[in-house]
Amino acid sequence: MAIQETKVVNAFETTLDGAVAAGDSSIDLTDDPGVTYPCYLVIDPDNDSKRELVLWTSGAFGAAVVTRDVDAIHDPNPAHADGTTVRLAVVKQHIEDLHDRVDAVALTGNVTGTLAAGTSAIDTTLVLNDVAAADVNVANDSIAIIDADGSNATKKESIAHLVTAMATTGIGASSGTLVNNAIGKQSMWIPAAAMYPTQTAGCADIAGLDSGGNSGPDLYTLDFAGSSANEHAQFSIAFPSYWNESTVTFQAYWTTEATDTDGVVWELKAVGFADSGDLNQAFHTAIHVDDACSGTAKDLHITTESAAVTVGGSPAAGELCYFNVSRLQDDSNDTATEDAKLIGIKLFYTVDDVHEA
Repeated sequence: MAIQETKVVNAFETTLDGAVAAGDSSIDLTDDPGVTYPCYLVIDPDNDSKRELVLWTSGAFGAAVVTRDVDAIHDPNPAHADGTTVRLAVVKQHIEDLHDRVDAVALTGNVTGTLAAGTSAIDTTLVLNDVAAADVNVANDSIAIIDADGSNATKKESIAHLVTAMATTGIGASSGTLVNNAIGKQSMWIPAAAMYPTQTAGCADIAGLDSGGNSGPDLYTLDFAGSSANEHAQFSIAFPSYWNESTVTFQAYWTTEATDTDGVVWELKAVGFADSGDLNQAFHTAIHVDDACSGTAKDLHITTESAAVTVGGSPAAGELCYFNVSRLQDDSNDTATEDAKLIGIKLFYTVDDVHEA
């Protein structure tokens, strides 16, 4: 889209005051939308085949000059009957327009010039952390950056100080690129109620447990028996497309009604599936963490974070991943004979973007 600062108001709906032919370059609106050009309008918004986005570029609402079919999805332009719905409630195009204007900004080299006509003067306090030994003073609608020796910083030094400060506060700027420091390690909570016992050697079904005297939270746990056989439960996750499709880690949250300090071993393994993929695939290598009872019944136990769990099947964006969580009774460190009651799993993963593809 061309860079175009458009007017925005709350949702408005009117109709065409007269038919619009395929070759027309203006439209008549029945009602005043309360905003003038430039702005985006949608003609026949509820009609999948004739919906048309236009840009109102000049003229009054009763004779609005428009650029037809801004999204370039019609050939030729559709014709619209008198009385067809017109809405001023476009979000996608305003955001794209904003992105286009942000992308056009380059922060390279020395910055010179004056505020453009109509630009709001600076009237605020600028707070920067760790500004490379420079102070920032805001006064009289201007910013002065002072070097450590008390002298005014040069333009080049000022830009360097600002970029350093932006990076320390989570915003990086280089050649027009904004860097979001939120990208990286994330976590999600999978409660036991979102899991299910496996068809073979499954743990007990989800069950309620009073945390004590009906004064605390009710617990819903999957109980893994303290017998000689390993028991299992599973859950599935359709990760967001901005997951980096790499390894994950986990912590198990659990409790017990016993008063000893015996050990419990939790294990997790995973496999991913693409569209049309065969679901009968083995899980990848399992990773386990050891923990121990605290000696007090119904205490919350949280394991340490596990080592990296590889998701089998070489998962890609948009795929479905299944996880198998187990209690390893056959591990020498699992010495507890009572039920270990799983409350949930905290899963850690890494993202390399901040929105769905």
